[in-house]
Amino acid sequence: MSCPATNITGFNKSKEDFIWFVKKATTDKKSDAHAELYHCLLKMFVDADTNKDGLVSKASFSKLIDMAASIPRMYGYAPIDSELYRTEQEKELARQKMFDSMDLKSTGVITFDEWFKFSMEHILAKTATLDPHPILDHGNMEQFKTFLKAALTVGSPENNELYWYLLELFTEHDSDKDGIVTMSDFPAMLDRMLETPKKLAMVHPEEGLLEADDAKRKEHHQAMFKTYNPKGDDRMCLDEWIKLAMEGVYKKLVD
Repeated sequence: MSCPATNITGFNKSKEDFIWFVKKATTDKKSDAHAELYHCLLKMFVDADTNKDGLVSKASFSKLIDMAASIPRMYGYAPIDSELYRTEQEKELARQKMFDSMDLKSTGVITFDEWFKFSMEHILAKTATLDPHPILDHGNMEQFKTFLKAALTVGSPENNELYWYLLELFTEHDSDKDGIVTMSDFPAMLDRMLETPKKLAMVHPEEGLLEADDAKRKEHHQAMFKTYNPKGDDRMCLDEWIKLAMEGVYKKLVD
């Protein structure tokens, strides 16, 4: 997914997935989310670096802030300037204060490390009280079942939300980043998906899926892998994972 510094529509995430993404990016430096956010912030910095000397001047600083603010605004997590500032002068004074707090070396320009440090700390503070995937992570069994029933309808908001959740799990367990999850990584991915059903003490018609015994559960997981992997190898594609989750797990939880 491309950074939206020049094309905001390129940041192709759902609202809840965006929160998961930024929380992951700011708390796990080894994650793909951290790398993606790093490059996104770098791209913004480069776009505002008009002299191409690795520095952002006061004159270009507002452009940098506007680019960064456009992302949370797209998801409704940040107010527009007219709601933040009563006058243009008030905006300029606020931006100057922000610039000074970021200019740690007191050089009159912003370096990338200063920009990155400020951005990460700001994002971490703003998202600290937000829960990723609130629909999936909260509520009782009946609420979760209601969500799943709606999510099984393609095109619904719930379906979109569940799709992004499953996509997150897939990319987390795609260890080689080649669009494939291997048999060895599959049990851990499935266990992560089943955390909410297990927490809610839900019952699945296929005995063994939610089995407490590790050996029995992994044996069942491997059988599911083979069922939804028509090629018969140990490599699962994203579409196979989505089909397994929707048809093999979620649909059967609400039938």
